[in-house]
Amino acid sequence: MSFALSQYRSARTQTASPVRVLVQLYDGALRFLQEAKSAIPEKDMAKKGVAISKAYAIVAELGATLDSDKAPELCEQLSGLYDFALHEITQANISNDAARLDGPISVLSELRDAWAQIADGKVAP
Repeated sequence: MSFALSQYRSARTQTASPVRVLVQLYDGALRFLQEAKSAIPEKDMAKKGVAISKAYAIVAELGATLDSDKAPELCEQLSGLYDFALHEITQANISNDAARLDGPISVLSELRDAWAQIADGKVAP
């Protein structure tokens, strides 16, 4: 990656709203899950391992940063969804079953789209 592109991406993240950063995190997790899903049938275990690790780390961080003081019911629901995603990511990794990633991809895609609508001002937070 070029230095200029790296600087642009860093500036874009640093100046983004918290909701926009959340959407970017979902985008990253989804990108890594898709990479892992394509690496499994190709039997590219190194690529799968890196992609799974990155996706897992993002989802784990999303769960760890929930603030249940502000919205306890929402946080409880999100925590359950993140736990499901982490479980399925782990099982896909252990079993080399790309289909196990469909559930986390679906859940995270729906959450990403909902937060993107909020970030774009289409829905009130």
